[in-house]
Amino acid sequence: MGDRAPANLVVAGANRDAARLLTDWRAWPGGALALVGPPGSGKTHLALAWAMETGARQIAAHASPDDAAAVFRESGWRLLIDDADGRRDEAMLWRVLDLARSENGALLLTGAASPGSWSTELPDLRSRLAALPIALLEEPDEALMEVILRRVCREQFIHLSDDAVKYLAVRLPRTYAAARTWAAALDRDLVKGARPVTLAMARQSLKKAGAPG
Repeated sequence: MGDRAPANLVVAGANRDAARLLTDWRAWPGGALALVGPPGSGKTHLALAWAMETGARQIAAHASPDDAAAVFRESGWRLLIDDADGRRDEAMLWRVLDLARSENGALLLTGAASPGSWSTELPDLRSRLAALPIALLEEPDEALMEVILRRVCREQFIHLSDDAVKYLAVRLPRTYAAARTWAAALDRDLVKGARPVTLAMARQSLKKAGAPG
């Protein structure tokens, strides 16, 4: 799991409110919550930390209704479904939402957009999803941007110097997409073995990208 292990979770301004809502899981209306944020925002990381803390089990969004119900029951009515806005079994999702409410459970769903916008064929499920409370992950603040830059670079085997991280965190657009795009561009431009990335290299990469330096 590496950088995404629950023990390595960093709580900053961008995810503090969402983390607080997850901590208060016993008070979720209807026993369910949607954790929503852009790709790379740390939804899975935060959700896994919640699952570890609560003893929740994780199932795939395309699991069958019977399998999901059995896992939900075995876990003491605590369940995580990551990427629930992707390919999924709608009958299963309806069933676990119903169980979460009737059994006073805790069901955490993650997705990139609000559940009310998820494409569904079951009208009753559509209304249930639209009514879900939401924990929203915002775009990163400066502190979290530093963490994200280190993480996305490590995933591409790039080591950033401390000076380079601080320099970039205040100059790149403060979005998860910007961090990933910059790291990918840097990886393409690096001469083999030209690591770690120094402050001078960071300045040069921003200049090449046309970003303010």
